[in-house]
Amino acid sequence: MNKPKMIILADIASLRVTCAGFKKIVQNLEAKFEVVTCKFYSYVAKRNRDFNEYISANGYETSLPSASRRRNKLDCRQVIDAADIAAAHSIDAVGLIVGEGDILPVINLLKGKGIDVYEINVAETKYSYAYTGFIAVPTSALREGYAAPATKPAVKKAPKPVVAAPKENPYVAEAKSRLLSGSEILKNYRR
Repeated sequence: MNKPKMIILADIASLRVTCAGFKKIVQNLEAKFEVVTCKFYSYVAKRNRDFNEYISANGYETSLPSASRRRNKLDCRQVIDAADIAAAHSIDAVGLIVGEGDILPVINLLKGKGIDVYEINVAETKYSYAYTGFIAVPTSALREGYAAPATKPAVKKAPKPVVAAPKENPYVAEAKSRLLSGSEILKNYRR
């Protein structure tokens, strides 16, 4: 029996999974799917040293971090690659490891083309309902000292200090006192 083909699009900066943990995820997925390839986003060879050998041995693709990710919380190249997969129609399923951004348009595009979309994460997110399924990542697969996907706590900003109104310049005050109002000018001409 042929297994459905799957591609994994993994933003490794958003999940911070170790290479050993990622291998376990792929191994578990291979029981149900044929994992054709993986593409890693936010990959930095120096920071992700444990992935270097694994990626080169399997011929997987990598993508350096993009500046747009800071604004959008999603790597735009990950979105583009998902759209390319949808257009190709040669894959049965996509496993997504993504940041916190709005991924609904991508999920809807892929599902509209008949491709199953699976969320790969530690815990379900606010968009989990839109995916075909959820694949849990054990916390033991994450880097040391890291327990969950990055979520920024709401920062309460201190109120801005009230600035006292500046004192009026004495020269400006003198000039204002010498100026005539419109009614005073009319009085002078009506005599």
